[in-house]
Formats: sequence, C-alpha cells, structure tokens
Amino acid sequence: MVRRLVAVVAVALLAGSPAFAQLDPEPKQQYLWRVVISVKPHPLLTQDFRDRLKRDLLAALQPGLGNLGTVEVIDLADLARDATKEPLWQQFGEKGFAALDAPRDLTGAKTHFLKVEYRDGKVHMESRQYDGFTGLSSPVVRTQSTRAPELAGRTAGLMLDRDFGLVGTVEAIGGKSDEAKVQIRGAGLGPVKDLVQTGDVFAVAAVRKTNRPAPPPVRTATGKIINPPPGSVPPPGLTSTPRDFTLLKVTDVGADGTCRCTILTRYQNAMPATGGVIGYRAMKLGTVKAPVAVRLMSSEGTVYKTASAVNVRASDSGFIVAGAGDQKDVCKFHSQTAQFRSDRPLSGIACVTVALGPSQAKQFPVPILNDEPITLPFDIDPAKEERAAFERSVLAAANAAADARLAQSVCFEAVADLIKKQKNAEALARAQSGFTAADSADKNLSDELTRLKEQGKTVQKAESVDAILAKMGQNVVLLKAYNEQLSKHLKSLEEIVKRENDPASAAREVQAQAINARIALLLARGDVDEALAAYDQLSALLPDDAEIKKRKNELAAEWKIKDDAHQKARDYLLKTWPTIATIPDFDESLKTIRNAVDTCKKHGDKLTIRKLLIVFDGAVVKLNELVAPLDPASEADRKLAKTAESVGKVMAALEQELRKFVEG
Repeated sequence: MVRRLVAVVAVALLAGSPAFAQLDPEPKQQYLWRVVISVKPHPLLTQDFRDRLKRDLLAALQPGLGNLGTVEVIDLADLARDATKEPLWQQFGEKGFAALDAPRDLTGAKTHFLKVEYRDGKVHMESRQYDGFTGLSSPVVRTQSTRAPELAGRTAGLMLDRDFGLVGTVEAIGGKSDEAKVQIRGAGLGPVKDLVQTGDVFAVAAVRKTNRPAPPPVRTATGKIINPPPGSVPPPGLTSTPRDFTLLKVTDVGADGTCRCTILTRYQNAMPATGGVIGYRAMKLGTVKAPVAVRLMSSEGTVYKTASAVNVRASDSGFIVAGAGDQKDVCKFHSQTAQFRSDRPLSGIACVTVALGPSQAKQFPVPILNDEPITLPFDIDPAKEERAAFERSVLAAANAAADARLAQSVCFEAVADLIKKQKNAEALARAQSGFTAADSADKNLSDELTRLKEQGKTVQKAESVDAILAKMGQNVVLLKAYNEQLSKHLKSLEEIVKRENDPASAAREVQAQAINARIALLLARGDVDEALAAYDQLSALLPDDAEIKKRKNELAAEWKIKDDAHQKARDYLLKTWPTIATIPDFDESLKTIRNAVDTCKKHGDKLTIRKLLIVFDGAVVKLNELVAPLDPASEADRKLAKTAESVGKVMAALEQELRKFVEG
C-alpha cells in the first residue's frame, strides 16, 4: 500500500511562511547527552572494565560540552531489572541500531548508543546516536577498535564526540530562497564557535504536531531538567520526519550562535510548509574529507553495472550543470565495482549531479561521513522514471487525504471537549475553522484524484497504485460526509451561542442544548463512555425528561460487554492496537486484530467498530510515517517497505469490511 515517499510540492520556500515561527529554538535549554553502553559478556570485559569505561567516557565528553549541557553515561547491564527503563533503550536491546530509525515523539534528550565486545584480541566498539530534539539519527554506525582495554574509553570518546551533533531550529531569510539560518539550541548559555564552523553540514527534519500530549521532559541524574508541576496540561507532542537529500552548509557563524547556511537540495522546494509541518530543525553531521564513490540504483533495487549514457559529477562547492564545470569534477566509472569515483577528496559534502543525456539530470546533496560508497536512486529508463514520479505523486496525494481525515477527527474531538468545558463560543470557532479546512481539502483532493486517475490511464504503474487511489477516494468521500455532519453541528452551535448571548433565553435550556450537541459529536467519533457520562450530566440538568433516560439506557445496553472474550477484544482494538509503533508490530498484529474484530461482530458491537474506524485514520498516517524514512538502497528497508505494503492492503480491505458492517 505504501512505498518510500519523496514529494515535490510547489509552494513558496521558507520565506514568508508563518508556520516556521511555531517552533521554540530553545536558546537557553541545556543539552542532555546520554551515552548508553551495551557490553557483550566476556571474561576480559569485567565490571571493573565497565566502570572504568564509564568514567573515561564522562571525562572525555563533558569538558567539550561545557556549559551547554550534561553528559550521562549509563550501562544497560545496571538497568536490567529496572522497570522504568526508557522505551528507546528497551527497543535498542531488542533490535540494535535499527531501533533508532523508528519515528517517535520528541523528548529533547540526545541518546548515543555504544556497543562493546571483545573478539580477535581487540575491544571492538560501534556507536550511533538518536537526537530527541530533531528526531534525527546519525546516518552511519561508527566503528573503532583497540588492543588495549584500558584505552577503550578514550578511543570511544573520540568516536562519539565526532557525532555529537549540535542542533538548531531553521529560520527563513527574507528574499533568499537558497539560504536559511539555523538558531543553535543552547547558544544563549555560552559560545558555540568551538562546536560549529564554516563548512559544517546540517541534516534537516520536518517537525509536526501530534494529537498526543508531549512526553514529560527527561531529567538528568542531578535534576537539571525539571518535570512540569503536577496537574499541569502538557502541550501537544511533536514528531519529525527526515528531509532526505536536503542539507544546510554553514557559510557564517554569528556571535549569538546563529548560523547562516546555503540550502542544498534535490527538490524544487527544500522545506515546504505543507502536510502539517510547523517548522524544521537541523542537526550537525560528523562529516569528513574523502573521495566519493557513487552507485546508481533503480527504483526496483537493481544496481547498474554499466555506465551507459550516464554522466556523474561531484563537487563540494555546489552543483555542476551537465556539460559545464571542471573536468576534475567528473566521476569516472569503474566497472569492477559498478561505481562512479571522484579523482579527488571532497570536504564534508558531495553535490552529485547525475545526468542522462541533455534533458534528464538530477541533483543529490550527500554528506561525506566516511569512505564508503554512496547509493543514489536513479532510473535510466525514462518510462520507469515517469512511472516512479507518478507513483510518488499518488502517495503524496493519498497521504494528504489521510492527514485531512485525521485532522477532521481531531476537530470533532476538540469541539466536543470545548462544549464539555462550556466554552461554546470557542467550540463554534473551532468547528468553523475545521469545516473550512476540510471543505478546502475536499475540493483540492477531489481535483487531484481526478487528475491522477486520468494520468493513470496513460502511465505504466504498479498494481498497488489503483488500490491506493481507491483508498484515497474513500477518504475523500468520508471527508465530505463527515463535513456535512459538522455543518449540522455548526448550525446547532450557532443557535446555542446566540441563545447564550440572549438574556431572555433560559440558561438551563441553553446548557441542555449544548450537551446534546456534544453527545452527537462524541457518538460520531465512537466515544461512547464519554457520551454516557454526558447523558448523566443531561439527566441531572433535566431530571424529569424521560426521553433522555431512555436514550441513555438504550446506548448503555448496546455498549454493555457480553463476556470476557468481548472485553478482551474491545480492549485490544481500542487501547492496545493504537499504541503499535513499528512495521513488524503492525504485521504481527493482523491476526490478533482479525480475531478481535470477529468477536465484536459476533456480538453485534457496532459501537466498538465505529470507534475502531476512527483509530484506523491515525494508524494509516502512522504506517506512512514509518515507511517515509526507509532507504530503497537497503535490503532490510526494502523488506520493511514490502511488509508495510502488505499490511496496508490487509488494513484497507478490513476497513471496507468494517464500514459495511457499521452501515448495515
């Protein structure tokens, strides 16, 4: 159902976009840099070795960070029985470095994992970090070894320090579409000139709000980051998606820690303010100076073994127009390795231009992190390239439709909550804005769906594309149908607010009307428990109204659990399944969700299924977010993408089945 999404959106670049003022650059926030050690048992890697490793790492890393933050070194072996262990640490223990690639809510903490083992007479170490401010991970796993165990801490410290990754918030520069600023996090605590310099390279991530509350701030061992006071309402959580083939190269570092950067990207729009993006954050990469070797891979995962008519150029100063530039920028093809290699080392970044004849050329900015070959997606067959471009457009549109449905669901929930708080005027305003947004999305998506269906008649495409377009069409239909419901609620809210402002209206009648409107919204979302509680509130307000009691009793009877299997099925569908966070977990859940659905259908439980359909909207978006960062050059990632596609097909078929059951 889903594949890697690389969308090119034709909107104005950063400049003038108000969305990018929504992210706090946190100039006074300290870094929390956690180094988590996993030592493979060996007679030579004793407790004394691990204790010394922890001390040496702290001594190596804390002085360089200075006033900007705190370094903590944690041995996973010490936490084996700790029930409060961080989820990321648990996932690392289960899946290794691959766990760092899964999307997650941002916590602000930086976590560096260090694996240590003894083999072949050496202490071997591997490291990779996850940054909780940007949501980015180090692009490569660093490796280092030493024959002297007493030098392991110093050796590891040098390896980790390279990838520390100063972070910041991206800001537009008015009138400069090819430049941006990065406001460094923590720059207000002291100078950062020793940690970022001209020529450094930043990776970029798009940040979005979630409909989940933000996780509590992570505290250091000394409590430097304090949790919010009890009872306070956390702000919405943030999540992010890496913006591939988009880099920022530092051209100037200001005294206040603001970096002016050149934007290098393969896209017409480097950082579009669409798809719910509220801003962009960036992380400095541990780049090196080295020659570049490029492999070209088709959209089907095949590495090209011949040079054909392809011309590859690479420079560290900017992109080269095909046929121009110095001959030293030409990468020569080596048939033995199927690689295009540069004749000279490049510093920090490779601006690679791949050209197929005079009309087809693509640009790829790539950070140079080591001397390993770089794999780039490029279809030499123009028909395949057209097919890939069409499929990317279909995925982008389908994701936009799923996002619109999810936003609509969030709107219903927010309006119901505001009515509950007796903030009817605010509820009306929120409903009006939600209606306008959904109406606009409906029109735009309907037009795009028509265009894609027409284009699909003339373009070769994968079999799954028609299914994706069908799912998009279903979302557009639902978007329109639910917006018609919201339109009716709008009229009720308008009447309620009007009566509230009318001194002649009875306060009790106005409140009853508001509660009735809230019950309708709650039932539209499948929030039955809250609707029953609202009925209790309504009965207390109008105790002599027999119709209210009848409606409440009928709903309670329909919602009543029939047996233990029914209870377990409902709990799984509405509580457990929505928390699934990885593609393999989605795949493993299919059998369980099938059994749970069958149990609910057996008992005629349409209310649970109606709520599940709302959950499906968020699950589709989550699955797309998990697929987006997958690398088609990686065999493991291609397997994950295929698994996600299979999961998507099953979920789409199940969703259609459930809608027929609810509507039947």
